Amino acid sequence: MSVTPLLQQYFGFKERFPEALLLFQVGDFYELFFEDAQKAAAYLGIALTKRGTFEGNPVPLCGVPVHALNHYLVKLVRGGFRVVLCEQLEAARPGKIVERGVTHVLTPGTLTDARLLNERMASYCAALFPADDAYGCAFVEVLTGQIFVTFVAQSDAMQLEAELKRFSPDEIVVPQTKEGVVLEAKVRRLGYVTTLMPFSRSDEGANEAFSSWCASLNSAALEMVERIPAPQGALNLLFNYLKRNQERALEVCTQLFFYTPDDYLLLNAATQRNLELVKNCTDGSDEHTLFAVLDRAATPMGSRMIRKWIVRPLVKKESIEARHGAVGLLIREFQLREKLLALLKETGDFERVVGRIALRRAQLQDYRALIRGLGTIAQIKGALSVYREENGLVRRMADGIDDFGDLLNLLERAINHEHSRTWRIRTGFNEELDRLRMLMKNGAQALADFEMAERMRTKVLSLKVRYSRAQGYTIELTKTHRDKAPIDYERIQTLTNAERYTTPALKDLERDLSRAERESEILEDELYAQVCAEVERVGMALKKSAQLIAQCDAFLGFARSAHEFGFSCPVMHEGRDIMITAGRHPVVAAVLGQSFVGNDVALTDSERTWIITGPNMGGKSTFLRQVALIVLMAQAGSWVPAEKAVLPLVDRIFTRIGAADQVAAGKSTFLVEMEETALICNGATDRSLVILDEVGRGTSTYDGLAIAQAVVEYLHEKVRPRALFATHFHELKRLETLHPGIVAYQAASKQTPEGILLLHKIVKGFADGSFGIEVAKRVNLPPVVLARAQELAEQFRLPAGA
Repeated sequence: MSVTPLLQQYFGFKERFPEALLLFQVGDFYELFFEDAQKAAAYLGIALTKRGTFEGNPVPLCGVPVHALNHYLVKLVRGGFRVVLCEQLEAARPGKIVERGVTHVLTPGTLTDARLLNERMASYCAALFPADDAYGCAFVEVLTGQIFVTFVAQSDAMQLEAELKRFSPDEIVVPQTKEGVVLEAKVRRLGYVTTLMPFSRSDEGANEAFSSWCASLNSAALEMVERIPAPQGALNLLFNYLKRNQERALEVCTQLFFYTPDDYLLLNAATQRNLELVKNCTDGSDEHTLFAVLDRAATPMGSRMIRKWIVRPLVKKESIEARHGAVGLLIREFQLREKLLALLKETGDFERVVGRIALRRAQLQDYRALIRGLGTIAQIKGALSVYREENGLVRRMADGIDDFGDLLNLLERAINHEHSRTWRIRTGFNEELDRLRMLMKNGAQALADFEMAERMRTKVLSLKVRYSRAQGYTIELTKTHRDKAPIDYERIQTLTNAERYTTPALKDLERDLSRAERESEILEDELYAQVCAEVERVGMALKKSAQLIAQCDAFLGFARSAHEFGFSCPVMHEGRDIMITAGRHPVVAAVLGQSFVGNDVALTDSERTWIITGPNMGGKSTFLRQVALIVLMAQAGSWVPAEKAVLPLVDRIFTRIGAADQVAAGKSTFLVEMEETALICNGATDRSLVILDEVGRGTSTYDGLAIAQAVVEYLHEKVRPRALFATHFHELKRLETLHPGIVAYQAASKQTPEGILLLHKIVKGFADGSFGIEVAKRVNLPPVVLARAQELAEQFRLPAGA
């Protein structure tokens, strides 16, 4: 059965990318066929139609206009689809199949177009590889060229989930092996976009290419990766995926970092979620999160750096204090802070601009943005250099940012700044290009003069000289005036309402104009390529400077938030004690302002476990979270919301807060609660901070109480972390006398004629009750329900047999 030439061409491209949606340009539309058309039409909500037949069946078809492509691309890529653009490489000619080629492969983890990315979030592609009882993990950010590699034990599923949540990759690649298929299913259930990729270590050609690429990477980090099969497999898998989908990225992604999860403050997935670090638990946005409070950066790249620091806090005292010092310098030096703010706003998203240029995905506007950024770099470097002796990080930024004066001079002379013109190369940069453009300008005027002359000659004022790709320049007369065409008019096309002609003079004009246009276009392409090559030549230096400027902006963001909200510089020490005076919840306090009630904390050897009771809505959960957030903020390098904070170097923060049912995974509230509690019991150390909110409430009272007491006793006696335990099990009061170091605190309240007054103050002692019925009154439960509840509560308080 015969297949049309267009479908033959389509099948050739589709065979190369069977897993992707192939958008095949046909004139002014990108068309999708067969199953691709059915998927895209259903997802995009566009019409599904049919054209022609294949093997006796109609061919499903849908399409999107070329001019609206980006609108649909955003939807498809954010929906987790992989998209291949196959575009026309030449103008259509009658009787000949148009040459087409793949111009872009877009996958969720390898995007570069600003319109497809969230500017305040890094975009990672991850590769996971199971080997020798471990999962190798490789995360690449193609626009910065950075690759982070680590590994976790296969038995520690929670740690794998924690690392994935730190990076929140837009796409996760897994090898298409027996073990890989099982792993892919686990990861997909966590809500990530996944890709199974064929992978074989026996492919000699692929292994040789991988080895050649590895030679360009950081040798020290590579040596660590190569010692362990799992991370080496992950890096190899990532290489193969990039080679297939974004091959240019392999030349750019050469900054390799090997780390182990405990190189940073460990935050499991539940803790990252419960503390609402970068996403809230309401709608998944960053509104009312720690990130929203701390992100006062001037640029998107500064915002992305702050987000990275929040989910990867430090554990080394010297590094933490260096960040505190840099923030302090910017708080003290108002003029420096304001100068950097103005300069950084002008710099814009320099990091991603440089990344797109390195990947050869840059548009003219990226080079204009590069010029603006380069224009501020020297001033940023100069401003920091004045204070280079006051802080090691400031010195590193001042010394590390390069001077690109020569490159800036070249770009300012070469790149067209006029948005009204489509030229890329500026007038005055090249004499020959200027001459050709003058010929084009004169040719355009000559065409206008020719048109006027022909109107006068034919006495037809509606005569037009038009241009089309198919015929070039032609004279157009409406059919009512065709009898006025002179004898030298050669008719070349008949339209419904008009005739088109040419003349020897018009042919000569077109030939001269076309030659000038063609030569101008070729020369401009050559000059533009030369300018781009000069930028690429210093690409690594640009990337390094961009990363340092992003760090500078992150420090500025920390300083501005600290100044705005009245944060103080924490004092870090090597001991275990957590001492906070008038601490505040950074997010809640930002909303409430001066009305927020601060609280003190003194978790010491003699009071290392607090059991906190008190009424519902009394502030217990807010207090628990604020202690964890203050510790985390300090180790991220930020100042903290407290009058004073003396803090240890915590290795892990664990939280068990709230009830996060995983119904889709077949897990109940109580099962999730017990899984997270088990993780804490098995993973905490004596340098950890543990936050437990109402453990045991998801089951019967006596079972819950028993579990709660057993967990507190185990953590206190065996693990010995600093721990805060909020509960409504008032029977736990006895632990204060049974175990030295366990102390009782309560959320203070006051009984008034109008009801209970919540003071939101944490003070020593055990609360008399939880006052649940008082809270129920505030939400207007029916009076009969409230009366019955009060009656039953009094009965329950009576001793047995009374």
